[in-house]
Amino acid sequence: MKTSYNWLKEYVETPWSPQELAARLTMAGLEVESIETIGDFPDSIVVAEIVSRTQHPNADRLSVCEVNDGSNGGVSVVCGAPNCDAGRKAILAHVGTILPNGMELTKAKIRGESSYGMLCSERELEIGDDHTGIMILPEDAVIGMPLREYMGTDTVIDWEVTPNRPDWLSHLGIAREIAALTGTGLRLPDIELPEADPTAIDKEFSIEVADPDLCPRYIGRLIKDVRIGPSPEWMQKYLRAVGLRPISSVVDITNFVLMECGQPLHAFDCRKLAGCRLIIRRAVDAETIRTLDGQEHGLSRDNLLIADSDGGVALAGVMGGENSEIEDSTQTVLLESAAFDARNIRMTSKRLGLSTDSSYRFERGTDVEMVEFASARAAKLICQLAGGTLASGKFDVRTAAYHAPEVVCRYDRVARMLGVAIEPDRVRAILSNLGMTIKTAGGDKCVAAIPSFRLDLTREADLIEEVARVHGLDTIPSSMSASILGGERTDDAYYADERVRNELIELGLFECMSQSLTGAREAATGTGFDSDELIPLENPLSTEVAVMRPSLLSGMLRTVAHNIAHGNSDLALFELGRVYCHSDAYTEERQEACIALTGRRHPERYSDEKTEVYQFCDLRGLLEDWMARRRTGSYVIRPTEHPALRPGICAELAVNGKSAAVFGCIADTLVADMRIANPLFLALVQIDVLWASESEPSRYRSLPQFPATNRDVSFVTAEGLLHQQVLDVINGTRIDILEKTELFDVFRDDKTLGPNRKSMAYSLTFRSSERTLKDEEVNDAHEALKARLAQELPIEIR
Repeated sequence: MKTSYNWLKEYVETPWSPQELAARLTMAGLEVESIETIGDFPDSIVVAEIVSRTQHPNADRLSVCEVNDGSNGGVSVVCGAPNCDAGRKAILAHVGTILPNGMELTKAKIRGESSYGMLCSERELEIGDDHTGIMILPEDAVIGMPLREYMGTDTVIDWEVTPNRPDWLSHLGIAREIAALTGTGLRLPDIELPEADPTAIDKEFSIEVADPDLCPRYIGRLIKDVRIGPSPEWMQKYLRAVGLRPISSVVDITNFVLMECGQPLHAFDCRKLAGCRLIIRRAVDAETIRTLDGQEHGLSRDNLLIADSDGGVALAGVMGGENSEIEDSTQTVLLESAAFDARNIRMTSKRLGLSTDSSYRFERGTDVEMVEFASARAAKLICQLAGGTLASGKFDVRTAAYHAPEVVCRYDRVARMLGVAIEPDRVRAILSNLGMTIKTAGGDKCVAAIPSFRLDLTREADLIEEVARVHGLDTIPSSMSASILGGERTDDAYYADERVRNELIELGLFECMSQSLTGAREAATGTGFDSDELIPLENPLSTEVAVMRPSLLSGMLRTVAHNIAHGNSDLALFELGRVYCHSDAYTEERQEACIALTGRRHPERYSDEKTEVYQFCDLRGLLEDWMARRRTGSYVIRPTEHPALRPGICAELAVNGKSAAVFGCIADTLVADMRIANPLFLALVQIDVLWASESEPSRYRSLPQFPATNRDVSFVTAEGLLHQQVLDVINGTRIDILEKTELFDVFRDDKTLGPNRKSMAYSLTFRSSERTLKDEEVNDAHEALKARLAQELPIEIR
């Protein structure tokens, strides 16, 4: 939000320089983006008069102008502007001048004619964007006066306005903050309307609000006998200072009031409004409107339209229509001032890709009471500066009157929250200077009525914050905070997350992060969630970020695809984050981890080891290693099914009977668009289940003092026998001296073993912690184990 320092001084006494003002308001919460001094031109740029204009003898589009600059002799300037006519006042830059763009003027010979300076346009002086011709000054401009003295200097401060403070998007709003800091009063502009034409507005025009939910207030005023021309120089200066190009009196006035009050206005040419009526309604599906920028937009019922009897004449809150714009021949103006639903304007602006100064303010919420003030202010200026005559009466359609909410502010609460006592009179004065009405002020508290331009104030803490920033945060003494004994550090969810993150990093994984928003189709693909279980956003920026993610799966797949597309196909990744879905009629939010492995296991090695790629057992081993690090004792791994994983290469890790993770090889349909050369193995881990499981206490034992003895067992079985089934039988034998079981070979050969059959070989380690084992007892245990396997499993011992 750009403000002119000179313009601000129209409404409030400002005892500080622009730089000090910026510093003080920054301490009050209004941050400054930039400070720029404008109009500080060198003395060599002066007001001049074009005495004569002749055609350049060697160029059709150039003229040779004799210019009176107020000195004893004039200067000759070659000019290519179409409006450098004799008798006009313009701006001359002499030889030796350094223009704002850094160019230095020198004596030049252009097509054989000498030129001793330049007649300047707005753009060349960087006071506007107009470059269609030289800048023409009023007839009363004094010849020879330096431009700096003629135009005056000003300082433009660009403020960074937070979304919760739309009242700062105007000069009056900033001036109100200055008045609160200085304790001086705010000078509001005079809005007393001139004597009206006795013809009532409702005799000539009608206005209907068909959708009051999207337009809570609409004011229309009719102004006749308007003369369209240039606005006065003082208004043009202010508009140029804040980056707006002067156009014509009526349009400039609506822009001026917008920047003054923060209330967008629009002026219609009444002769172009069919049926002498306006209706504020939702657009019809497939209805179109051509806006002032010449673009045609297709609309839907979600868009609010200002329409006449024939169709749309303005896109409510965004931009006027090309078919009702003000022209030089306009004589009767319908002045619109309205309040529109912020969400609807935001949606319309985003969908149509059309952002304006008006939509920027309506999106953040405008003051419903400022609608009348701005309407009267603009109507008075049009009557004063454009010769208009106001028709008696007005249209004022509104849903309900504004009732100021009341908020209590306790003085002792102010002291407790700020750590410093502030006198009750000072508290009330600050709140009053900020525009609040003090209803009651007795005893230990006051009650403040919240004005319509400060709807962000809803509770006592908000009022205390206002007191603190105006009183001065830098004046509150610093002190040591009192220590309060809290709970255990391990009870903090942050440390639990950090523990999980560090454990996964220690396992050799690299962390990645993705957005918590995704598209509805992407969220439902492969996750197992129905569309009615997803949590949609009310106003999504696009369909790609329309719902909260129900799983980390989609984000991990995007990350893997991005890496593979950029030539990185050896991946060991994890992500830790929150996921969201509807479950059993309530919203569920939980912590999830996603692990992905693909590509080469050891790309840093050489020979055959360099070509080894990740397998299912690598992901299983990683999870088992993780459970060991967490000392998760009671867990089992069993086959399962999941829509994102291939059948038969999918398993579940259950802790204390609850599913903690599902893992396996990703389904081909989910990686069909990737240029992936190796299988992708993925695990989805429910962190909340891991947190809920109790870790076994650490048990330490001495290193074994007696040697171990190894035996192997090998058997042939059907392809469908699972490794876990074998482990269950071996562990069920409860042989005390069996220390470890390890699968070391799986062999398949249709010629030797037959189709759909395999050979599995296990290494068994026997050891006693009390003595050296004898061959006889190891052999007995080994034979008992083989017999148990042959009895309980469909195998043939080899």
